[in-house]
Order: sequence, then C-alpha cells, then structure tokens
Amino acid sequence: MIDNKKQHDKFMLLAFCFRGKKLIDSKILMGLGLNLLLLITTMRSVEAASENARRADDFVDSIGVNTHLFYDSSVYHQKYSSLIKPKLLELGVRHIRDGCVRNLNGYMDRLRELKTLGIRSTLVCDPRYITPQAAVNLVKELGTDVVENVQGPNEYNLSGDGNWVNNLRSYQQQLYQGLNNDSVTQNVPVYGPSLTDERAFNAIGDLSAYIDYGTINHYFSGRHPGISGWGGDGYGSIDWKVRMAKKASVSKPVVITETGYNNVIYTSNGHKGIPEDVAGKYMPRMLLEMFNYGVPRTFVYELINTYYSPNSVDYNLGLLRNDGSEKPAFVALKNLIGLLKDPGSSFTPGSLDYYLGGNTTNIRRTLLQKRDGRFYLILWQEVSSFNIDTKQTINVYSQKVNITINTAIAKATIYVPNNSSGSVFQQTYPKQLNIDVGDRPVVIELAKN
Repeated sequence: MIDNKKQHDKFMLLAFCFRGKKLIDSKILMGLGLNLLLLITTMRSVEAASENARRADDFVDSIGVNTHLFYDSSVYHQKYSSLIKPKLLELGVRHIRDGCVRNLNGYMDRLRELKTLGIRSTLVCDPRYITPQAAVNLVKELGTDVVENVQGPNEYNLSGDGNWVNNLRSYQQQLYQGLNNDSVTQNVPVYGPSLTDERAFNAIGDLSAYIDYGTINHYFSGRHPGISGWGGDGYGSIDWKVRMAKKASVSKPVVITETGYNNVIYTSNGHKGIPEDVAGKYMPRMLLEMFNYGVPRTFVYELINTYYSPNSVDYNLGLLRNDGSEKPAFVALKNLIGLLKDPGSSFTPGSLDYYLGGNTTNIRRTLLQKRDGRFYLILWQEVSSFNIDTKQTINVYSQKVNITINTAIAKATIYVPNNSSGSVFQQTYPKQLNIDVGDRPVVIELAKN
C-alpha cells in the first residue's frame, strides 16, 4: 500500500489519461514517450494495491502496563480491591510488569488472583533485593501460569554500584541459567536488563546468550511518538532506541518495558511534560507506532499516579490520577482495546484491496483483521499536538482522506476511541469513504457481511 501524497500530486496532471483502469489511446502514449508510460505505470501502483492485514488481537496482546502492587503506602496497596483490580479489568490489558519480590503485603496472592482474571505478570529482578536462585524459587512458587516473563535489573546503571557492568552481567547470566536449568521454569522467557542510555548499552555489550528478549525504557520527553528524532542519527526515535537495545540483544527481539508521558508541564526535569488531553492523543498512537515497528510488547508506565504529588514527574505518569479518576489516555486505550480485542486460536489474516487519496500528508495507518473477517483500518496524523518549548497546545486541523475500497464490503463503521466507545458514522456497501483524520486515531471497521 502506497500513500505518498507528494508522489500522488506529481502525477495528478496525468489523471485525464484514465477512465477507471483503462489507459489512454496507444497513439497518444507513443507520442508522449516511454518516460510517461513509466510514470503512468507508477501512478497505477499508487492508486491501487492490496495490503495484508495483521491480527487485531495481536495488537491488543502487545499492550502491557506497569504496576507497583507491593508498595504498601501507595494507592496500589491501599486500594487494590476497590480501585486497582477493577480498573485493570476495565482497561482490558492482559499483561502487567511489577517487582520480583516475596509475598509483601499479600503481593503474591494478588498476582495469583489477577491470573485467574486473565492478567499475567512480568517480574523485574534486582540483585539488591533478590538473588538469582531466590528468583527462580519465587517463580516456581507462584507458578509459570502466573509469571509469563522474568526480567533482569531495571536501570541498574544508575544504582551507584561502582562495578555495575560486571555485576550486572554476572547477575543476568545466573538468572538466565537458573531459570533455564530448572525443569519447572525452563520455558519462562527471560528479558534483558533495561538501561538508560547508549553509553550504558555500549558498556554492557552483548548479552544475547543470557536473554530471550532485549529491553529498553523509551520516554519521548513530551514529543509525539512517531517523531523521526531530535538529534543526530534519529536520536530519540523508536528506531534509534531499538537499535540501542540491540547492542545487548543483538539478533533477539526488543520489548519496550517502560514508556509514557508525564503531565507536569512546568518542570526542570529532563522528562518534559504535556497536558492530559495531549497525552490522550499520543498514547494510542504510540502503541500503534510501536506495533507497526514490530515491537512484540510495550508496557505503558504506569496504571495510576502512585502517590499524590502534583509537581513530581515520577508520580504523574499514570493513566489514572491518584484518586482513580480517568485521564484521557485511559479512556482512549480502554475504548481502543475494547473495539479490537479478539481472543481465540490463531488464524491467517486476509488482505484488503484499497487505496488512499486526498490529503495524506503525515497520515499513518495500521490494518488489522478479526477472526470473523472484519477489517479495521486505523488512520491518524502523526504530528505534534503540543509545543514543549512554548508550552502551547497546537491546533491540528483534520485532513480529508479519501479511501477507495475494491474489496467487497457490506458495511463500514467509523469509531474515534478517544471520544467514545460508540460509532460515529456508518455506510452500507461503501466503495469510497471520505474521512476527516486528525491527531486522534480514527478506526474504520469494514465488515464483509
């Protein structure tokens, strides 16, 4: 599928040459010459193509969220039953990332309960709190149905350990070997350690013999998620971050273990903040961008503001405010997951024959399909909605995108998950749709029957 607007505009002067798919008279073509023929051939490829979809539930399953269920003074502990558990279920995620610790404050019982509700855990281990063998024993005690992944230390290069490189390599090796040498835990995937910068990854080097997945914590410092970078070599982009993590994982896939946006706008902290409504636009786009790139799982940081501290960057990254009220990002993700979830056995998605026209500048897309055959084409403008330097919201005006559909479709239904779980428009037997696309994802459901 090609939707490059500049290329499309370049060939608009040739539009008179077509009547549907019929070329102009061959004598005229001969007069125009071979170069024009090549341009017309290219234009046809721009106008019509078939794109293979990906499984809708694979996108849903790629989403996880960070929690701190064992923090006894936090809302995670104090309101687990009345708030945290219900909100996890309402959000619809199936994966959490939390600590590799013993049964503090009923922690292990909570992990077991969440498993019965369809939520499994990735546990982060740290040499300051648990030995590799104790981590293996903990996984065995909890059960491998509860624990789906085990991760090495998080940001241990900031631990203050003067010999952190050698100690981290040794710990990761012992953790990996301990899990793999035990018949109960040998099939539990092992994530590598998350580090904070390129120097740390250069220092730690190749860890691929002791990990199944590489990891990286990726915060955009208030910038939009599809940014191509804000420094040399694409610094700060998704591609740059994954390449950095590959210094440790080499050929192993990379998981994003932390990512998100804080809502403290005026701060001297390096993590620049953005308003809640802007984060609500960026959050679903960020997960779609990660999925499009090929990241198998992305853990949002975090479910709820752990403590009430209005001016703290660290405590204003939640999808929920500290009192449990929903930020726009929570609403957007809840509605998007609810619309796209499709659990069940694996299947091979089909293809959709369509093309995009109109104003496709900065338009990104994801094409998904459910088991019942329904396609979900998701479109959005990947642009900045907030100026992090002037602290001003940017008004992003919608663009008219024309979707011509060649696959036989019985009904098209349009959703804007940021605004509502319900549909905003329906059309039967659509051949062409004219969609207003802004900086919030628009989901076009295409049903064959």
